[in-house]
Amino acid sequence: MAKKVVSPKKKIVTVSAPIIPEPSMVSPIPKLSPKILTLGLVILGIALLTYKVGPYFVPAIVDNRPLTRFEVWSRLEKSYGKQTLDDLVNEKILDLAIAQSGVSIPQAKIDDQIKTLEKQFEGSGGLDQILSEQGLTRAELTKQVVTQLSVEEILKDEVVPSEEEIAQQFADNKDTLYKDKKLDEVKADITTELTQTKLRDAFLTWFAEVKKTAKVKSFGL
Repeated sequence: MAKKVVSPKKKIVTVSAPIIPEPSMVSPIPKLSPKILTLGLVILGIALLTYKVGPYFVPAIVDNRPLTRFEVWSRLEKSYGKQTLDDLVNEKILDLAIAQSGVSIPQAKIDDQIKTLEKQFEGSGGLDQILSEQGLTRAELTKQVVTQLSVEEILKDEVVPSEEEIAQQFADNKDTLYKDKKLDEVKADITTELTQTKLRDAFLTWFAEVKKTAKVKSFGL
């Protein structure tokens, strides 16, 4: 007699539909304010810069708050920006005027002037010490020497004192600066003094004319 085959009962799996909340029940994802996002990026950038390049961009940290080099530059610009800009503009104008004059100073003359300065400051710690205190380098000093010698060369025909001027200078000061001295004894000193005075006056007049012809566009700070 054949056996009855009993089929296994099928399990019925009920799948619940996903519960989709009503839009009103879901809190919207807060949007970042552009200002907050920008501030965060700035702080992150400062942190990375501090880590990678340290004091170049962040020269100081006060109570874990960075003092950026930009802040330092900004303060310096407000305090000295206008004067510094004017100085740099005048320097460029002077350099251009010297170049256009065609004046060339021999290296030997430059070296002699540097040696004179070295000898002058031997008793004050040396020329390099003086330069360090003034925040100058040898290269910057050399440039200043070249500029001075170039101006003297350009204006040399206007700064030679006459014999009459020398005699008058002696007469005006014979009872004070040159008391008990003869003209021949102090003539060289008087000549140097008058030359420097005339050079200063001639330079101011000459440079004022140079500035009139210079094309300068200043956009302010």
